[in-house]
Amino acid sequence: MKDTRSHIISLADQLIRSKGYNAFSYADISKQLNIKNAAIHYYFPSKSDLGMAVIDDTMDKFRATITAWQSLPYETQLHRYTCMHEKTRDNKWVCLMGALSPIHDTLSPEMQEKLKEMAESILLWLTDLLDKGKADGSFHFTETPKAKAYCIQSSLLASLLLNKVLQNDVCQVIQQNIQKT
Repeated sequence: MKDTRSHIISLADQLIRSKGYNAFSYADISKQLNIKNAAIHYYFPSKSDLGMAVIDDTMDKFRATITAWQSLPYETQLHRYTCMHEKTRDNKWVCLMGALSPIHDTLSPEMQEKLKEMAESILLWLTDLLDKGKADGSFHFTETPKAKAYCIQSSLLASLLLNKVLQNDVCQVIQQNIQKT
């Protein structure tokens, strides 16, 4: 069974992706977990501390996932990456980057830096994947790998935002289009 700290991070992650970072409070977490606000403050003295823990947790999971994919063909890795947000889409949430990027200026400087590190880490991995796949003939795009990574990442992020509003198949259409890389 998860410990209290992990439960808090998991629920905060869900609330950020569903309601938004600025739209939830420690009271929302304490009510759902049936704990006192003081218990949350014990682990996370500030909401920014909790937000950074959510980003760290997300990045730990991302790193574990891409490490497990290393031996797979580049096309398979790209396919799995484009499909990794299906639970998010099915819950009618947005990804963490999509939830936090629009409110970047309202975040603490420390949380802004964590968010930047997250974006850079994802884009670095994606650019490297595209570069290697293009070099071995797996991918046939004309842009630079970095430009293509920007396009893919922004398309995936935007598809979740649009899917939340339109509640249609925009995510699947974007995923299928990316697969043609």
